[in-house]
Order: sequence, then C-alpha cells, then structure tokens
Amino acid sequence: MNDEAMNPAEKAAAEAQARVTACLKEGRNFRLEAGAGAGKTYSLVEALKLLIKERGAEMLRHGQKIACITYTEVARDEIVKDIEEHPAILVDTIHAFSWRLLSPFQKALRKCLTDMPDRQDKIAEGGGIGSKRIEYQFGFFGVKDDKVTLSHDDIPRFMAQLLAEKKFQSFLTQQHPIIFIDEYQDTDKGFMEALTNHFLRPKTGPLIGLFGDHWQTIYRGDFSLADFPNVEGIDKGSNFRSAPIIVDALNVLRPELKQAVSDPAAHGEVSFFHTNSYKGERTSTAHSKEDLPDGISQQYTSALKANLTNAGWQFTADKTKILMLTHNALAAEQGYPTIATIFDRNEAFAKKEDALIEFLADELEPICRAYCAKRFGEMFRLLKTGPDLTCHDDKLLWRKDMDALLELRKIGTVGDVIDHLKKTNRPHLADKIIRREEDLARIGPVPVADEPRTVTRHRNIRPVAYTEIMALTKYLDGETAFATQHSVKGAQFDNVLVVLGGGWNHYKWPQLLELLETNAINSKNTGGFHRARNLFYVAISRPKKRLAVICTQTLSKDALAAAKRTFGEANVHELEV
Repeated sequence: MNDEAMNPAEKAAAEAQARVTACLKEGRNFRLEAGAGAGKTYSLVEALKLLIKERGAEMLRHGQKIACITYTEVARDEIVKDIEEHPAILVDTIHAFSWRLLSPFQKALRKCLTDMPDRQDKIAEGGGIGSKRIEYQFGFFGVKDDKVTLSHDDIPRFMAQLLAEKKFQSFLTQQHPIIFIDEYQDTDKGFMEALTNHFLRPKTGPLIGLFGDHWQTIYRGDFSLADFPNVEGIDKGSNFRSAPIIVDALNVLRPELKQAVSDPAAHGEVSFFHTNSYKGERTSTAHSKEDLPDGISQQYTSALKANLTNAGWQFTADKTKILMLTHNALAAEQGYPTIATIFDRNEAFAKKEDALIEFLADELEPICRAYCAKRFGEMFRLLKTGPDLTCHDDKLLWRKDMDALLELRKIGTVGDVIDHLKKTNRPHLADKIIRREEDLARIGPVPVADEPRTVTRHRNIRPVAYTEIMALTKYLDGETAFATQHSVKGAQFDNVLVVLGGGWNHYKWPQLLELLETNAINSKNTGGFHRARNLFYVAISRPKKRLAVICTQTLSKDALAAAKRTFGEANVHELEV
C-alpha cells in the first residue's frame, strides 16, 4: 500500500514497523512503545511473521526457536493463533518459558533454595533438600519425601539468579537467539533487571525486542519509562480504536506520544461531569475524602446514566462498560455487597481463586441455568454424570431436588444451598468445600482465635443471601455493563462511562487533576500521581465512540481547569440532582 492510500494511523504504524524491521535485520535490540489502541499485538505478530519468513527454516535446522514471552495465557493463545502455531516460534508466559529453561538445572535450583532464609524452616520440616527433584506444577511451595515443589513467585526469581551464570546465559542464547517480551512494563522486575545486566548492557546474548507501553503500567510500582541500555526506542503514534475527539483528549494528556487516527471524520463524543453543586455532608475517611455519601453517589450516577440514555447511549453489556475503581463500589451497584466485605483480597472472588466461589459460579449456576432452560443433556454433562433414571419415581425425585434448589437460590442463604447439596449430591460438592464444612463443624459455631482464615471466611459467607452469588456470577460472566478499571486493560467498547470517586487511597483523582494542571510533582506525590495517571489513561482510552467521565469528589479550580483543557471546556458539565 502506498502512502497516498494510507490513512494517518496506517502511516504512523508503517513508519514504526519499518524501524522494527530495520532493527531485526541489523541485529539491534529495540523497544516498541505503543499507546492505547495503537495495535501493539499486530506489530509484534508482524515482526514474528517476518522472522518466520526469513529465518524460520534456519531456526528449525539448528534446533532453535524464537521466544515470545507474554503476560497472560490469553495473549499467548491469541499470538499462537495469529502465527498459525509455527514450530519456529515458542510463545509462552514468563513462568512457562522460564521453567522450560530452569528445569534441567536441578543442582543450581537446589542451591537457590538453600540460599532462601525464609524457606529454611519449612525445608527442615520436610526433611531437607538433599538430592530431591525440584518440580513446578501447581504454584505452591512444599517439601515432600521425594521432591520439592516451587511457588509461582520462585520461578522469575530463580530465572533472574541463574541468568547471572555464564553457562545458563549460553544455554538460553543457544536455544533462543531472539526473544520478544510482550507487555515488558508489567514483566517481573527482577527478570527484566537480569536481562539488562547480563545481556543488554554488555551487548551480548540474544536479540531482544520489547513491546508495551509504560503508561499502561497498573500492576507494578515503577511507572517511569525504563532506560534500557543499548535498546532503540520506537514510538508507534497511531490509534485504530477511538474516534478523533477521544484521541484528542489522549493527546492532551500525553503530548509526548501523539496518536494519529484511522478516520479523521469519524463522529465521537466526550463529556466530563463534576458534582461540586452538592452542598451536603461529604465523606472524610482515610480512603475517601470529599466524596458523595454512598446513597447520594448512586443517585448522581443513576441520573447521569438516564441523561446519557436519552442522548442515545445503550447500557447493555455488549455496548457499554461502566468502569469503577473498586470491587466494593461495583458490589454495591450490582447486588453482592456482603461478599465483597468478607474477602480481604478482591482476587479471591473476582478471579474465582476461592474454591466455594469457583464451584458456585462455574458449576452450580450453569447447572441451574441449564435445568431452567430444559437443556437436560447440557445439565448432565455439567454434572459429569449420567441421568441414572431407572423409573418414574427417579424422575420425580430429580425434579423435586432441583426445584427445591432453585427455590433456595431465591430465598435462602449460601449455607442453605450448601446443606441442600450435602443431602442430595446434585451436584457433588467439591472436595475443598467438604473439607471446609468438616473444619467448621469440628471448630464449632463460635469462632476461635486461631482458626484458619479460610474457615473464618467460610463461616462468614454461609449466612449471606444466595442472591448475592447469583449477582456476582452475572458480573463474572460479563453479563453486566460494570467492570473495574483494572480489569479492562487491553479491552475496547463502543461506549465507556468512567466513575471517579473515593474508596482507595492509592488513587486520589482530585489530586491527579490538580497536578496535571499545576505540574507541582515532587518526591512525595510522584508515585501516587503516576499510579493514578496510568489507570486514568487506561480507563479513558477504552471507548471507540463515546466517553463520559464523572468525578463524585469535590474538585478544585485547578482540577476543573485540567478537565477543561483535556476534554474541552464545552464538554465539562456540572451535574445536578
């Protein structure tokens, strides 16, 4: 395609890709900085396809592979599909990639373990290390009679340690003469420092290509652009996602990486709403300053949704996302407030790390949905058992038990549902849940001081109305318009409503807006500024067509000035209820 046939975004992308290609041909390390909507993964895949074409056969002859380290398994699967599973490319997460290389070095791994002071007691309890085999399967550390199992955190840590050894460096380089790292900014810090110290700085080892965006760092505490030695920086100044008016706001926020749009004439909308008109009492807690009280905040958000609906917005899961900061805020909106307070870590229920939440959301609820829809084949498939119906009475008993379960889901507690399943075994409770029930029965109805945290959590969730589980499952299955801002990194939607409020002292939105205007960033506020700025950038860069932002905390004159400069003065409104 010639330049005249390209739109502005395509031209910017082609320029960046040409620089990546030059680095690959000339053997130079590089870092592609691709802002939101720029098409980072496309650039990475195009670079892999080029390498397959020019060096794929050579790699296979020498028993080598180009390594592509991804941040998530979802990203891995997407890239593998795009390169048609070519055998010259190894695409894997950092843990899987590292373990492939680490596992043959058993002696070195045992040495790493003996150098860990915090593990010595547990190692001694397990009878020492000796010549036991080191394994990594389930991500939990343990010492058994014949083996030692490593935790997830051990893998990048040991990888960084072994990268200091010349023998291991040579082994890695021989196996993988080219390494791409996707989402480099979120990759384990120790691993990246080891690559820098042992490969980049001395200009040795494999050719390394980094793909990512330091403005989309939201999982680590280091938010600045890393200064990788002997690495060529390449900015990809394109945006294939958002309407021009949204990209204009992104460019005001981030002038050092201006993006060109794919359709300069595309229609879009941007609006920013504040609640300074509210004169009642506001919050004043460690986590929430100058915010609307909970009930009032929901009134303002509901009023804004009504206004936006009148303006043509559709608040359905497939059209619009409402991005909120914390799971507590989401829980209050969606009907599972008690569950959110029981778990000390949001991931325990939001990512279904808790065995009970996983069982109820992934097994019981789909079974109930299949039964209600009279999809009995699907129901028995989910039950992992045959119907075992030998007579009419068996059918009646099945129906009686399932109807009773459906009724308990509506009017009963989580404990009522668990007790019902213990009697009927339709479906069988997971082993972990049965063990928790046994632990709870052994300890008794009154909590004791040293009871395990999982037992306390199980004790507290049993009295919760089961309807909260049903509401949580709808959210986890993506059937609602709500999401946290953290959870949508990499995603895109037609319309996005961003709700900025209190609830977490790591993110002070009024302060962020003030600092955007005054630039009074110092050693005390720089960490908080960059953390909030990056999450704000991720949130407002998700929409394709319409963006609305509401801040429920009081905004100063400087904060309002920043909003007007970013979104346009005509697009900043005072919301009144």
